[in-house]
Amino acid sequence: MIPGLAPDRMAQKKFSKKIARTIKKAKGNNGAVIFLDPTHQVYNTENGYCWQEKGAAGTKTISSSSGRKRISIIGAINAVTHRPTTIITEDNCDKEMIRQLLKQIRKDYQNKGKIYIFLDNARYSRNREVYAEAKRLNIKLIFLPPYSPNLNLIERLWKFLKNKIRKNIYYNTFAKFKKAISEFFKNIEQYETELKTLLTLKFQIV
Repeated sequence: MIPGLAPDRMAQKKFSKKIARTIKKAKGNNGAVIFLDPTHQVYNTENGYCWQEKGAAGTKTISSSSGRKRISIIGAINAVTHRPTTIITEDNCDKEMIRQLLKQIRKDYQNKGKIYIFLDNARYSRNREVYAEAKRLNIKLIFLPPYSPNLNLIERLWKFLKNKIRKNIYYNTFAKFKKAISEFFKNIEQYETELKTLLTLKFQIV
């Protein structure tokens, strides 16, 4: 993913070092480092590459859904263990959803000390109520440099999700589409080997 507006390369380089320092600090103090970001998956078939034998007759076709219904996933992923924490909803992401996710993260890591969360600069994330909730839960929010989704580890998970759940796959009902997304997270351990390779702490500077 390359941002549409020009990012500050120097700021990104400095921030990538900050990520490494934060992970080292968290490990030494029984903390956790999390990357947070919402994604919106539209109920429709995502076009992808198809393989067909050379010279084979006909073309491969894939059905498509109509309408613009979508699933919102407010998600977070552990930088080291790749353990996800998610809220799956048909509503939009807002400050209350972020607060709920922070509570769930603290519940998932109740035996940890300070939790460090890297996230983008969305307005609802910078809300004073979100700040207050984070402080109450002993969570430190660390905001990414502008136009730097490449520094958010969870963006790779969203791309992986799309490849596994939506690319060239047709669901004839919205309920089946929603279930497929839910099952992806329930059974995410089946992708452990692939995710270990994908979710490395090497960040591209753009």
